[in-house]
This record gives sequence, C-alpha cells and structure tokens, in this order.
Amino acid sequence: MSHLQQYDAIVIGSGIGGLTVAAILSKFNHQKVLVLEQHFILGGFTQEFKRQNFQWDVGLHYVGDMGEGESGRLISDYITDGRLKWAKIPDPFETSVYPDFTFEVYSDPNRYQADLIQKFPEEKAGIVRYFADLRWFGRWHGLRQATGFLPGRLGAIAQSLVNSFGKTFLQTTKDYLDQHFRNPQLKALLASAWGTYGLPPSESIFSIHALVMSSYLKGGWYPVGGAQEIAKQILPVIEQAGGQAIIQRQVTEIIVENGVAIGVKARKTHDPDAAIKAYYAPVVFSDAGAFNTYTKLLPIGERTIYGNAIQRFPKGHSVLLLFLGLKASPQTIGFQGGHHWVYSSYDHDTAWQLQRVLPEQGINSCFLSFPSLNDPTAQSHTAEVMVYADYECFTQWQEQPWRKRDADYYALKDRITQRIVDFLEGHYPGFKDLIEFADLSTPLTIAYFDASDRGAIYGIPFVPDRLQQPWVGVKTPIQNLYLTGADALGPGIMGAAFGGVMAAAAVNGGSGFPRIMAAMRQEAAQKQAHTFPLR
Repeated sequence: MSHLQQYDAIVIGSGIGGLTVAAILSKFNHQKVLVLEQHFILGGFTQEFKRQNFQWDVGLHYVGDMGEGESGRLISDYITDGRLKWAKIPDPFETSVYPDFTFEVYSDPNRYQADLIQKFPEEKAGIVRYFADLRWFGRWHGLRQATGFLPGRLGAIAQSLVNSFGKTFLQTTKDYLDQHFRNPQLKALLASAWGTYGLPPSESIFSIHALVMSSYLKGGWYPVGGAQEIAKQILPVIEQAGGQAIIQRQVTEIIVENGVAIGVKARKTHDPDAAIKAYYAPVVFSDAGAFNTYTKLLPIGERTIYGNAIQRFPKGHSVLLLFLGLKASPQTIGFQGGHHWVYSSYDHDTAWQLQRVLPEQGINSCFLSFPSLNDPTAQSHTAEVMVYADYECFTQWQEQPWRKRDADYYALKDRITQRIVDFLEGHYPGFKDLIEFADLSTPLTIAYFDASDRGAIYGIPFVPDRLQQPWVGVKTPIQNLYLTGADALGPGIMGAAFGGVMAAAAVNGGSGFPRIMAAMRQEAAQKQAHTFPLR
C-alpha cells in the first residue's frame, strides 16, 4: 500500500530530545521533519508559564557542560545556529544544607575536591578515587554508547565486554559510597543532588550518578531569556529545512505495516471526538517515553513485544513543584543565585520514603532555586521548590478535569504549600515574608501537560536493571521506529538532548555519531574563526 509522504521524518513530542533529533535531521540530513506536540506549548520540560506578573520554567533549573567547546554547548549551538545564549550560574552554584553543616560547591573540580578533603581529611584517599572514577566514567560511558551502534550479536558481545571492566558503575550509588567512604556526612553530601536523576542512593545505579555529577564539575548554566528560548531558537532550524511543529496534536497510534513504522495517527489533544488524521514518513521518532510508546502508541499486536515487561518494571517517580512569586529580590535575605539542596538528615533513603508517600504530614527535604537570579533578563523575582511525591497521593482526583477538581484537592495543595514554606522559613528566616504569590503543581498536573506515565519526570527509573532492558535505548524492534529523549540515554535536559543526538546518529549508519559530532565541531570552529580572525 502506498501512502503520500509529506515529510522525511515524524517526531512524536517536542521535549528537548524530540527537538534535538528534529533539528539535527533538518540541518545535517537536510530533511523535512514534522514534530507533533500534544501540549499547547512547545518544549516539554523546557517550557514556561505565567501567573500574574511572574514567569517560571517548569523543569529546567541548571544545565552542565555548557562551557565553550564542551559537548553540551556544541549541541546547543548546532541545533539553534548559535542563537541560544547561556549565562554561567554564579559561584557557589550549588549549596547543600544539612542539620549541622553547609557545604558550597564551586565550578572548579580541583577546588571541589580540595574543599571536600579539607572538611573530611581522613577520607582523602576515597575522595581522590571518587573524582578519578568520575573522569574514567566519561570514557567508559562513551565506549558503551559506541557499542550500541554495532549490529546484532557483535554489539551484544562488545557491550558485555565493556560492562565487564565497568563494574564500578553498575552497582548502586549507595554500594559505591559505602565501599569507599566511612563518614555518613560525606556519603550524604556526595549524594546531595540525587534529585537530578530521580532516585536516592540505595535505588539508583552509580553510572547515572557519575553521568550527572561529571556534567556539573565545571558548574551550571542557565538559558538567557529563560527555558522557553530553547524551543524558540530550535524551531527556525526545523522550519528552514521545510519542516514544522504542530501543537495540540496528540498521537494516538504509530502506524506499523509488516513490522515497519510508516507514520502516525493524531487528533486534537483532550478531544476524543476530534477527527483522526494520518501523517506518513519513512522514519518515526518517539519522544513520548518508552512506557507510552510500547504500551499505548504501538498497534495492539506489537505492544506485546515489550509492553508487559515495561508494565512490570519499577515505575518512575514524580514531584511537587512550588512556584513562588517574590515581592523583592532573594538577595535581600542573603541568596546570590545558585541552587540549594536542603535536608533534615543524612539518610536520603529513609527521608525519601517518608516524604514521598506523606508530603502533607511533613517536609524533610527540598530543592530550592531562583530563576530570576540566574537569568540576567528576568523581569520579576521568582523562586522554585521541588519536592518528591508519589502520584498515588493524588489518584482520587485523577479522573476530575484539570482546573475543575473538587475543593478537597485544592485544600490539600494549600496545606502542602504551607508545609514547604514553613520548612524553608526554618532554614532561611524572612523567606515567608518575601512571598507574594504561590502555585503548587502536583503529579496530576505534570501527567496532564507532559502526558507522562503518572507524572514520572525522568521516565524509566535509573535502577541497575535498567541497563539490561532491551526496550531502553534508541533502537526498537520495529523497523524505522526510534526512541529519543531521556529513555534513549539519560535524565535531565542534557541527557534527553544527547538521546536526540544518538537517535539522529542511529539513522545515519555506524559512523553517524562521529560524523554528526564532527559537523558540530567544524561549525563551532568556523564561528570561532569568524569571531577571532587570524592576524
């Protein structure tokens, strides 16, 4: 059966993984790409929203590897033609707060290591080993990703060999910390930023800890103009090649014929009576996550391939996001920017178990950031707070329409908001008086806007068994169907963006990845030569 193909590729979802693969195909392959986004704003977790006179990002707080020449900057500059600008977050860019000490992290790995040794001199050998392992991880991870492009059995054998000398990274984060350190304060401190990948030390695989922590060794960066600038600056690259992005189009099915993906069916979002339209292309990329792709979007006959295994696999976790509009700058009570991990104890695992199932009864930890201090163009003063909480805490309201849920739901949100504010006031006196406006987003809100499984912000959780699953990664058993985003590679903005790079590489053959990266480096070198001409 022949179908009219208006596009060279279709991308489901406009998160950073979807936009990255779309932009690379548009620019590197000169292809016409269609991006279908179920929300009314492009960008996934890089979008923004406004209330009254305030504006917040919904998911981007800071990004690593954005210095000149670093991999994140190469990707960003390539997919936006260099239009997207990044501001370095001022040092200390990260602060960990514990009951009896506060530790500041600066954007210099040598200083970070020296500061840790100064505070924990008896742990010097383990600290030096930790930083060496972070450096070694980069090489091991790159090699492991490269084996993913090898065909069939050869790829499986190569990956097994790579894993055999990377066992350090295949254990849990807790096992690694327990093996190399004795001081509970230091072990807690090194794991402070576990919220950036979604699992506490006893559950997360150490490779994901190493991936995220190594990306921040030289500090954090923030997009100038806010996170929405990312999608805004990528879109022209897609459009210049003849592609487009359509909002409020929910993909209902990936069209598969004889084991080959040939297009998608979509209709207007949240309108079950809307007409369904088919779009056809030789290749389809899903930025909807492995769970949605294999359990909801594939035709029923193909869902059995991995659908049951995914249903049985541990589920990802969601969060509460508290968006605060402030009367004055946070600098009036001592904040200078950066991000703050605030904890009531050193036992991340126990605290996580208590808080995520009973957030109303008490807050014992949170992540605090100030977008208005990190973005030099900010027009109002804002703060954002992230607290992990289970979707199940709110399931009794999941069938009620968004913004039309009953009074009990909003009363619960008010109580949790007050708990969070009281927790922060206890650590930062005067914080409560700064607040002019507060809006709490629950896992129901995230699931509604992001169409993710139970509002799981990082997709398939990064437990050790994740690396053994054939349904995690770029390739799928359906010919010409690929995954992009966090489930293709890693968490967060850059993890998902790299997933987009890997997806684009997969359709460009075995040499796709080095050729794409070479194109990025060549473009960066040309722009640098133009900016700084030889004399």
